[in-house]
Amino acid sequence: MLHIKIIQCKNLRNLDRMGIRNVTTLFGRKCDKSDPYVTAFLEDYRLLKTRYIEDDLDPKFNEDFYCPVGHCTNGITFCVKDKDLVRDECLGKYFLPVSELIRTVDKKDIEADSSLVEGDLKRVGLHKVVYLDKKKDYGTLEFFVEFIPVRMLANTMEVPGTYFKHTQGNSVKLYMNADDDGSSPLVKYGSDDKVWKPPRLWRDIYDAVCNAKIFVYMVGWSIDTDQYLLRGDELQKALDNGGYNPQIGPLLKQKSEENVQVNLMQWDDYSSGIMFPGMMKTYDEKTRTYFKNSLVNAAFMNMIGGETNTLLEGQMKKMSFTHHQKFIIMDAPKKNGEGRELLAFIGGIDLTEGRWDNQKHPLFRTLRSNHRGDVYGKCFRNSKEHGPRQPWHDIHSAVRGPEAIHLVQAFEERWTKQADATKLVNLKLKGLLDEGKLDNSGRWCCQLSRSIDSRVNVFDRSIEQSFSSSDIESYDWSTVRDKTTKLSRRFDTASNAVVSYGRCLDQKKGRLVDTSIHNTNIHYIRRAKHFIYIESQYFMGSSFMWSKDSHVKCGNMIAAELTLKICQKIAAREPFTVYILLPMWMEGIPAAGATQGLLHWQRVTIEAMHQEVQKALDARMANSADYGLKVSDYLNFYCLGTRETEQGSEATAVPETEDEKVLSKTRRHQIYIHSKMMIVDDEVALIGTANINQRSLDGCRDSEIMMTSWQPDHLATNDSIPNGDIHAFRLHVWAAITNQMDDAFRNPSSPECAKAFNKIAERNWEKYIGEETVDMDSHLLPSPFEFDGGKLMARKGLKDGCFTDTKAPVLGKQSVIFPEIFLT
Repeated sequence: MLHIKIIQCKNLRNLDRMGIRNVTTLFGRKCDKSDPYVTAFLEDYRLLKTRYIEDDLDPKFNEDFYCPVGHCTNGITFCVKDKDLVRDECLGKYFLPVSELIRTVDKKDIEADSSLVEGDLKRVGLHKVVYLDKKKDYGTLEFFVEFIPVRMLANTMEVPGTYFKHTQGNSVKLYMNADDDGSSPLVKYGSDDKVWKPPRLWRDIYDAVCNAKIFVYMVGWSIDTDQYLLRGDELQKALDNGGYNPQIGPLLKQKSEENVQVNLMQWDDYSSGIMFPGMMKTYDEKTRTYFKNSLVNAAFMNMIGGETNTLLEGQMKKMSFTHHQKFIIMDAPKKNGEGRELLAFIGGIDLTEGRWDNQKHPLFRTLRSNHRGDVYGKCFRNSKEHGPRQPWHDIHSAVRGPEAIHLVQAFEERWTKQADATKLVNLKLKGLLDEGKLDNSGRWCCQLSRSIDSRVNVFDRSIEQSFSSSDIESYDWSTVRDKTTKLSRRFDTASNAVVSYGRCLDQKKGRLVDTSIHNTNIHYIRRAKHFIYIESQYFMGSSFMWSKDSHVKCGNMIAAELTLKICQKIAAREPFTVYILLPMWMEGIPAAGATQGLLHWQRVTIEAMHQEVQKALDARMANSADYGLKVSDYLNFYCLGTRETEQGSEATAVPETEDEKVLSKTRRHQIYIHSKMMIVDDEVALIGTANINQRSLDGCRDSEIMMTSWQPDHLATNDSIPNGDIHAFRLHVWAAITNQMDDAFRNPSSPECAKAFNKIAERNWEKYIGEETVDMDSHLLPSPFEFDGGKLMARKGLKDGCFTDTKAPVLGKQSVIFPEIFLT
């Protein structure tokens, strides 16, 4: 990590004296001095950007930045710029070679501390006052920077330096899909062979809303009031009983009419209107109309451009970026029946069209029964009457206990910023925010994280006021002779002392930004000892690794951190495997420009990972007796798919479109991966709404939320993984997608497990692309691309390198219409 403090500049040049801003601003105030701000880059990757200060040649910034890094770089470039109306101008630069920040543990350090290892990196800090462009008349920049190695950062289970601290005593449930019918192979786990009993998400949400007496807070990207939380016999029974309606809209109205405060917060799709459902078809206008003049407080919120955006940029941000959070909170009876407490649901599943599914993933057989009125598909041009429907795989979670208080806070901070704060319930008066009164019998620790900024969120002022700027005089400095600087001094230490954070929020252009989802993912990847399992709807980032287009602002570090972890394990000759489950292609017609653009950026990300892992394998095989090692021994990508014979089909229409004619014969479809989950070493589960892309992890694009959960009694060691509930849940997911419970799954870092998983996927692939239509009850497939040792290629067996039943290239194509900031 780089901790950088931009302190101040002095005697900067005045580039505004003869410029357009010399006359007046729009407000009539004279402006005849530069308006400086500072940026820092590692090559094309921007580390930081300060606020700009108007009309000041001696600006004092005093801004701290904590920047995770894992880059191959020559150094840091600091640039002081003048904010201008037309084009920002450079006031001067300074390049700091990375060699000045690298010091290693030597024998002298080991004599002082025998736990140290020779060659390990030290913590190194620099304090400099430098001449911009090495010219005294260009002014000076004063900064502090310290490099903190990973071994000093990933020592704790909880993520340090974040807005929400971890809580203890929670009860957590883990869900696969909106419904789980229990038909997957049995999973036994633990020393006493406990049997995993899968909970059912939409059933539990329905029961929880029915039981609420005080409030229901609901947050969604899309909420469809027409959808039913129950299906089949359960739906009919609920309707016959005349109790609470399982349909989302009527259910929320019923609860609001019982004096339960129902507050609904949904993304306002800026492209939608009365006559047009919007590009994303999130039903915001439909929901707005449905709850109009009701007791349900429905608020619709769009994203907001910054004060530095032009009018056009602001409008594009509203249209292009989304509120993507999905969580529900309500009061619930305590398990012992004495009083009430908080219950929350958080994860990837929206309460909207197409999400209800189970591990059977039917295509045609439920069109007029369980999926009547809910036949959804965006991957082909086909009708609801003909099908197939688009199968859906997703992950969610629920929590009781202190962590639910943090979810209330997250709701209230967004609602207060963009809705009517008087509609919030005083839950403190109701006794629901008193941690001491909650049922703290659960044995789970949890920690909330977000991607969001101060344009759409009101951060706790008491937390803001606790921020402290680094006291650089507290370090043990040694002066460094450097004729090119006005001041240069250094400190270094090999000690593993706890790293303190002066602030728990990042900042960008002076705005507060919560990027803790990104930091949390990095933290647990760095802690990983044995394996990592990921499910994500998108996978792109670490553009600084790409062979070209490294300037693209898609710099999230997840792909790079995974790659570094694998390469470290290869060099150490330790077993380690990463399993990543993605959609076959992103939702949309696969040949469309946007979908092809998404596939392109995902392909260059995955290709860069493979290339770096291959280099590590080549180096190991060149310097040892090991041979025949493959990237797939350590890194594998998968997707899901299914096929269905005509038996039991409920399709009623005659095929008309070209897609319908093809699909009526091949009867296959990808199972769409919408999950946002990472499981590390079976000791920790990260479940939320954030995909692995820049939109989700940036903090200033889409708003996201995630809950990290672990059981302190079930942590990994250097020799073994735990066998608690996270272990059981991961086994259940694998049993569901493969339709078998292979004993090799219990040790996912082993070569045997990776080989077993890949063998199942390859066997299923032959069924999926084969001429014969069969019923598939095992859905795991290899990704539609493969690595040839140098680059990614479409998997063998795909005609012309295109997805089955399409003319869409698997590898994608860079879009000339859609800017990368929208696609990445």
